[in-house]
Amino acid sequence: MWLLFASLNPVSESLKGVFSKRASKEVDPVLISWFNNIVPALFYFPLLFFIEINWEPDFIVGVLVSGSINIVTAILYHKALKYGDISKVVPMLSFTPLFLLLTAPLITGEKPGILGLLGVILIVAGSYLLNVKGKNGGIFSPFKEVVKNKGSRYMLIISFLWSFSSVFDKLAINSVSIWQYIAIINLYISAGLTVYAISKGVLKLEEIKKQKMNLMAVGLFTTLSFFFHFKALSMNFTAYTIAMKRTTGLISVILGKIFFGEAGIRGRFFAALLMFLGVILIIFSM
Repeated sequence: MWLLFASLNPVSESLKGVFSKRASKEVDPVLISWFNNIVPALFYFPLLFFIEINWEPDFIVGVLVSGSINIVTAILYHKALKYGDISKVVPMLSFTPLFLLLTAPLITGEKPGILGLLGVILIVAGSYLLNVKGKNGGIFSPFKEVVKNKGSRYMLIISFLWSFSSVFDKLAINSVSIWQYIAIINLYISAGLTVYAISKGVLKLEEIKKQKMNLMAVGLFTTLSFFFHFKALSMNFTAYTIAMKRTTGLISVILGKIFFGEAGIRGRFFAALLMFLGVILIIFSM
């Protein structure tokens, strides 16, 4: 049963990306970001009436820090999908565990082992191959491409920010119920995105109508992703669950070809596979 939930999570995450990219053809990524969080917020909010609410200091800090970071990353995530191929930008999230090796020692005192360092090499190698643009670009051209390409650049920034927010997620979840955390952090993020969307003038009914089905699909698959991920985590296979979640990059490469006809899929799949293997090494070294 654990394998089922752990496997369905990256599938839901990948499908969310597909519908986000579809919606971004006509609507602003900020509006997509709003749907990304408002649907799970409304879905999980009723749980707060059936569980014990604890306002532990670690929980409050976790929500405020991680929630604030995720307001920014939610917007960047859907902008990245708008400007880049999903088969190219989603695998860049594999950098999160790499950055975690840098941030975790500063916050928790955890230090990487030899497996973690080997994982770093694989992730960087995979990223290099993912951004190769031909034989004449020069040896450093793939690294330049990461910075130059909006989608890849945004995902790299997200990976860095998530390496901080994930530490505070863990801090909060260790102090209260997982379901309390899901409900309240989505409410917090949704509130922040609502203010920003109104200020940008994109939270309008006529805008929503343009891509209402795709927008609802984004929210639905985000809601399902939360459920599958935390249900798998509750079965005490944390490292394996996180590893399975990172297959999102591999699945997104395949879906990029199926739904959008994205090119260079064989090379991108191999690159994403290298990055996934790097993630595995890092996870099991921590």
